[in-house]
Amino acid sequence: MLADPKHGVESLSLPKGGLIRDQTFADDTTLYLKGTPANMDRAREVLKTFCHASGAKVNWCKSAAIWASRRDKSWEWGEAEGLKWIPKGRGTRYLGVQVGFHLPPEANFAALMLTLKGELINWSTNKLSLAGRILVSNQVLFASIWYLAACWNPDPKMCDQIRGLIRNFIWGGKEALARAKVRWDTLMLPTSQGGINVTNPKAQSEALLAKLFIRGLALGGEPWKELVRHNADKTRLPIHGKGSSSPDLHWLFATPKLKRLKCSMWKSIVGAWLNVRPGLIKSDLSNLDEVLRQPLFGNPSILNASGTPLGVGGMSEGNAFAQFGYSRIKDMWNVEAKD
Repeated sequence: MLADPKHGVESLSLPKGGLIRDQTFADDTTLYLKGTPANMDRAREVLKTFCHASGAKVNWCKSAAIWASRRDKSWEWGEAEGLKWIPKGRGTRYLGVQVGFHLPPEANFAALMLTLKGELINWSTNKLSLAGRILVSNQVLFASIWYLAACWNPDPKMCDQIRGLIRNFIWGGKEALARAKVRWDTLMLPTSQGGINVTNPKAQSEALLAKLFIRGLALGGEPWKELVRHNADKTRLPIHGKGSSSPDLHWLFATPKLKRLKCSMWKSIVGAWLNVRPGLIKSDLSNLDEVLRQPLFGNPSILNASGTPLGVGGMSEGNAFAQFGYSRIKDMWNVEAKD
């Protein structure tokens, strides 16, 4: 109903010209509207019509609004019905995560630490062996942080706190301080190298954020991908000056420098990608699967006619591959024909 032109409801415009109006996840609905009182009045009338027809009801007291503009809001709307406007620096819980503008790291991770401590207390009542505590740490305790870590990179202090809780549980079976018998760096090594396969929270978080970055630049017109491409376009320093091609999978490996980042979330995503990227290119490949996973661009094993890695010479180089979504050797390899 909101999309019907006769209602005149104006959507939120995205940087590249796209529009986003509403999203629904289970019983949570989000509206993205142009921020004018008249436009929000029109949206409210549509909601009233829908409620009359469906029997549903909007609970304004449990609804929140975020003003997505650099300019201050100079008018009031919805407060009389119970709608809460979230100021900058504060957030509201949505799909298990605090969302808002200029949120401090503790806005999300303070609650995360409480959840982690609660899980640890529950498991500390069980008399587990060392192998059992390692299994619980990897599969239960760490699992409680991956959902948030997939969209926000924990700061070093938070990683230290998480590591301390897990270390105490592994060696003492509870939250209280316990003396470690092996260095943490050694614990994260595989058993074949003398470790015990404890998950590295920082590396895992960076891998999840890097995956978000890669998927955002892949083919597709989803609104979140448009925002990722827009930020990537603002972040890179064009190799051939202004007006170079828009960001895509090719850009992931071809961009040598980055501007100073201002958005904390975008800084986390790009920083994670830059840390993960060097490990994707391997020189000692032992099987076909590892070969197929290797990137096409920026790979010293794949050279152009001038003898430099494909994509490093300029943004236009390799665009024909990138337009088809080719970013790895696997994308161009016929596995059945083996060529």
